[in-house]
Order: sequence, then structure tokens, then C-alpha cells
Amino acid sequence: MLEYYSKDVVVLIEIRGIGVSGKKASGIAYKLEKHDNQYHQTKYLDKDQEKKRLHEILKRAKAQVNHFYQEAKQIDSDTADIFASHELLLTDVELISYIERLVDYGYDLNSALIRTREDMKTHFLSMKSETFRSKVDDINDVFDRLINIELGIALEYTFPKQPFILVCNDILPSIIYRIPRENLKGIITRFGSNCSHGVILARTKNIPVIIRIKNNIDIIHNNDKLIMNGESGTVFLID
Repeated sequence: MLEYYSKDVVVLIEIRGIGVSGKKASGIAYKLEKHDNQYHQTKYLDKDQEKKRLHEILKRAKAQVNHFYQEAKQIDSDTADIFASHELLLTDVELISYIERLVDYGYDLNSALIRTREDMKTHFLSMKSETFRSKVDDINDVFDRLINIELGIALEYTFPKQPFILVCNDILPSIIYRIPRENLKGIITRFGSNCSHGVILARTKNIPVIIRIKNNIDIIHNNDKLIMNGESGTVFLID
């Protein structure tokens, strides 16, 4: 593991964000790349079939989330509660009706899911309360799952076998939950909220977190050597 302030360390770049969890950490950068689905509208005539597919996808998503919930409740009730909230979202009658109405309007299922996700994010981001705005991460987590199931994408991540710092757009609880803790030394995000479930989950695991480094995240590349301070919000790229 890199020494935090070794005389041999040369600081190449200093980046500042908001420190929200933990203290100091170091490791190589691992950038989590996510498949990005852009909204598009297409006509699909078999509306009943699309709705049937929706309920099949919801059933599969609920089974996956419930698996996380059952595991988590054996270890930590706060983490289990996060996945319980995801299950509630997947069974929300108004949400399901919203998606079905889009299908009735002529959206294919994939487009309906993406449109619903974006509409929900816009709604929550418009709220004054930081707590409500932080729900966007949960919306992304749940809808990424639905969209990936709909597209037949099974996401499998291969994480470094040495100490690493996760670099990503936002902290999705289901991803953080699955990462082996022994090598995950910290998390740095482009966006994020101090109130988000992802940050709360990271805190329960004593993982240092820095959020909102914004476009400076593009400076960081895979395998860059990093030192971070989860209290001050400072990230150093070192040689």
C-alpha cells in the first residue's frame, strides 16, 4: 500500500471535492464504466406484450433485490433497509401505472423505462430538501437494474486484486454492497449527496468517500496512483 506522505511521493495533481466519510486512503484508481441508455421513442403495436414483459422484468428485479435484502439483514439492519426501499419502489402501483401509460402512448418498454427514470430524477432534483434530492441515486440503481434486465445485460465487474479507489459518477448501493471490502480503500464520485443511501452504506463499511469532484473526475484514469482524504475532500494523483 502507498505511504500517505512518503518523501518519495511526487504529487502530480491535486483535486478537491467534498469529504463525507472516513479518513485517509490510498490505492490505484478503478473507474467504474456504466452502460448509458439514452431515451428514444419508438412505436410498438403489441402493447399488451410489452406490459407483460414489464411485469416479468419487475419480478426478476424484485427477486434480485430481495436476495441482497436477505443477505444484508443478517449483517446490518441499516443496509437491509436500503434494499427494502428498493423493493418498495419496484412494487409502487403509481410508478408501474406510469410506465404502462407510456406503453399505451406508443413507447416501447425500453424507452418507457428510460423516460420514467428521467422524469423521476427531474422531479426529485427539483425539490429543496437535500434528503429528497439524494433519492436520485436509488432511482438510478433501481432503473439501471430494470433496463439491464430488459436489454439482457448481466453486469459482471472484475475488481483489482490490490488496494484500489473506486472512481464513479455516483454511489449506487447495490454496487457498493457487492464489492469485496478487503481491497476497496475509498470512493470518489463526480456527483453524489451526503444524504444518499450509497454514502450511508459506505459509512457503515468505514469506507472513505469524497463526492462532487465534478468534471475533475475525467483527469483520473485507471491504475493512476491516488491518495485521498475523506475528511478534507482532497485527492492527490501521485507518481
